Amino acid sequence: MCLPASCDVEARLESTDSAGSRSVALEDVVREVRYYEDPRDLFENHVQPGKFHVVYPDPQMTGCQEVYEDCPYEYELEFSDGDPVQHWWTAAVLARVHSGPYHFFVSFIIDEIGDVIPQEASKDAYSSYEKILLFRDTYADARKFGVSVFGYGHSDVDFHEKVKRKVRWRITMNGTANPTRASQVVGVGNVPMNTDLTSHLKTGKCVMWTEQRFCYLLAWGDIPKPTDEELRIRLVPRVPKDPADATRPRARTTATPAAPATTRGRVTDPRKRRWTTSRRRRTGSVVADRADRSSTTSEGARDRRDRRGGSS
Repeated sequence: MCLPASCDVEARLESTDSAGSRSVALEDVVREVRYYEDPRDLFENHVQPGKFHVVYPDPQMTGCQEVYEDCPYEYELEFSDGDPVQHWWTAAVLARVHSGPYHFFVSFIIDEIGDVIPQEASKDAYSSYEKILLFRDTYADARKFGVSVFGYGHSDVDFHEKVKRKVRWRITMNGTANPTRASQVVGVGNVPMNTDLTSHLKTGKCVMWTEQRFCYLLAWGDIPKPTDEELRIRLVPRVPKDPADATRPRARTTATPAAPATTRGRVTDPRKRRWTTSRRRRTGSVVADRADRSSTTSEGARDRRDRRGGSS
């Protein structure tokens, strides 16, 4: 489990059979606990080959602006404490794609993808729409840098069409009709199926498809839940957005697991903001994989923090 070093952490086990819960030491209920300083530190020092990592995003966006300023994409936007926490995932994928390390492949597994790149994103004070465009550009470059992004959601209409147009592989689960016409799906010119294959399927079955072909039928066995308790993590930022918050009790926000020829991009008009809007905390997973080396990787990752004379 990877957690932001900027936050105090409280762990509880909550029973799914009753209203009871109990505090636990996090180290007693997970295999390993690691604390990262920023997205670059996460991938340089904590994500390891061959391991499955459950990652909680940093609500204070530590180091995210530096990651953006060193990337090749140019938008006028800012990552700052106060951004909706799902913006952290854009910076995390950006950090791995353009800062490495590149000697092993990484898979991002993001549940409720519609919360991370929502269709309703707008040009708001948080630059939510521009960060969708940034996610799209990063997604398009991901595979050649050894990164795969897997998104799961209840409906593909929930996540933004700008990213959806870059998706080549799709899965239709049981109980939902697969598309039979291209007009039913954003981002494809053709669908290979001409009849409903999935509405009648039982749980544990699906159809995987691209514009050219489909695989029928994929299935897997039931994996029983090993315990009747669920882990709940609470993150409390150590540095409050408002200095006055340091003298009064701070509200805790629950992080519920859901289920990362260069032109330097610069912010030409930095905006300093302070926000008090409450936000849902989302988590995702990062899998470091030694085995899949089917696409080109880039070598020689550079430590930009050293060149700047320090880290944030």
